[in-house]
Amino acid sequence: MKTVGNLLPGIGFALLLTACGDGGHHGLALRDVNRDGTIVILAFGDSITRGVGDGPDPHDTPPAPAGYPLRLQDLVGVTVIDDGNPGEQTSDGLPRLRRSLAANNPDYAIIMEGTIDVLSGETSQTVDNIQSMIDSVVEAGAVPILATITPICCDVESRHPQSVIQSYNGELRAVAKNRGVFLADFYAAFAGGLEADYDENKNLIHDPEGLHPTPAGYDLMAETVRAIF
Repeated sequence: MKTVGNLLPGIGFALLLTACGDGGHHGLALRDVNRDGTIVILAFGDSITRGVGDGPDPHDTPPAPAGYPLRLQDLVGVTVIDDGNPGEQTSDGLPRLRRSLAANNPDYAIIMEGTIDVLSGETSQTVDNIQSMIDSVVEAGAVPILATITPICCDVESRHPQSVIQSYNGELRAVAKNRGVFLADFYAAFAGGLEADYDENKNLIHDPEGLHPTPAGYDLMAETVRAIF
């Protein structure tokens, strides 16, 4: 099994264990992986990474950084770049990620995409795209952190079963395990378990919109990533 450690021998980074959905992991110490004098985390994804819904309305979009990247930056004390592109599928995210890696030279890259693929039913290449994203991060000399996608509820769940989200997240967990990369399991954090159903009374997702996290949801996402470091 390839791990980040043996893919980045020049950096000397040793990945100990993939973070599990139950929270078990050895931890990932923040360091200047690329030795450029700064520590930068790239948060890459779609509207949920961008921070849409970070306010009383599900369509609120504060200036970036917002959502979990802003909160994570406050928690870890290093620069976190909010590179979320609302409405993006992984087929478009892959080339954009490569451009972003070249432009931002991060030490770590959090990959959270696939919600739009799953909800549109266009998933034939989604997991392959995610694996290519991991490859791109490693090739750029950064450490990848893969994230599961958050649950759906309410109006969105009335049109799409939660099982499609759970199935995709199961594939992501397998990718993380097989590739030896850390996993930020946002779904498990929101639902309280790997296969648990999300309880909308938790107020972590806007109701009745059913897709974008509330400010409380973004708080939890930042804490979930913080626990990895």
